[in-house]
Amino acid sequence: MSELNGLIDQMVLDIGTQVFQLDDQRLRMFLNWLAAHSGSMKVLAGNVFDMDIAVLRGTDLQEGFKSALKTWLESLPAQGMLWEYRTISFEIAWWRNLDPVRLKMIVESETG
Repeated sequence: MSELNGLIDQMVLDIGTQVFQLDDQRLRMFLNWLAAHSGSMKVLAGNVFDMDIAVLRGTDLQEGFKSALKTWLESLPAQGMLWEYRTISFEIAWWRNLDPVRLKMIVESETG
């Protein structure tokens, strides 16, 4: 079981590092996607459009995010955990690589 815990810890570290390297708009959009994707993460992410960006970048939110992610991943069967890790990693990459024009269109459609 300790190998599984080590794997989860590494997944959480990897995802946490990738998430908080996103720029402000992409971070907001990713966290909103994650809240819609997972009821377990919705409690933490909520609707981040109303949050000050300093709060999003704050240590408390980052640690809370990692803690909630770890708890959620631990609650899943091994296959589900691996699937979610892959899905989340792909989603982060999608937001990171999204063309700025398309990002602006998405943000405007979400907020307007």
